[in-house]
Amino acid sequence: MSRTTRRSEKQRLQYVQVIQDLKEEIKLLQISNEKLNGVGLESLSYTELASLESMLNEGLRIVDEQIDKAYEVLTLPQVVECDIMGWDWVNQNDKDDLAYQSLLAKRRRELRNKSRELRLGPPQKIQQHYDPERLVSTIVSHLNVPLSPHINCLFLQMLDIDSLKIEKERLRLLNQRMIGKELDGMGYFELYVLHFEISRATMNAEDMMRKIKRARPVDKEPISPVQI
Repeated sequence: MSRTTRRSEKQRLQYVQVIQDLKEEIKLLQISNEKLNGVGLESLSYTELASLESMLNEGLRIVDEQIDKAYEVLTLPQVVECDIMGWDWVNQNDKDDLAYQSLLAKRRRELRNKSRELRLGPPQKIQQHYDPERLVSTIVSHLNVPLSPHINCLFLQMLDIDSLKIEKERLRLLNQRMIGKELDGMGYFELYVLHFEISRATMNAEDMMRKIKRARPVDKEPISPVQI
């Protein structure tokens, strides 16, 4: 084995470890995201549900405060826009913005459900959705440059790492926003939709708590932070 090949193999193994670590972190973030959205709560104890409910309520309080501030930012320029374009134009813009944010929320929900299905499903099902050799051959064909098998492998791994880092950050930010953190830059309608997402999750947690109460008496115990 040449020095270049040994170096490539060492780099490949390092990339494999990074990918495995990222996938594990993403898995934990996915589970947290599900709980924060009121999904997969059956495994939580009453105490954990109470802690989750408390976190969501605090997030809801903060989001509501931000909504009030964002509303002021939204309405001030609308006075001028109304004079120029008319109320019909302003109202239609508001409807379009709300519809767009609602669509994004729907897509997040569908992606969350699909990720959960793949994570809990058989390994074969996950493999069907991801064919690395086909992906590399497609990219290389567009590049129109012959690459060695080692370069192919490293190229694919770098793509993997980049996409996994993006997904990790996406999930981390979504989880933070569900508890009222990192809301800077969010507009009125984005916050408005987030309010309903948190409210729905809170109701799911409360509903699960009521089910546990009906099933058995609940001992009074101190609320400890839920592992999310």
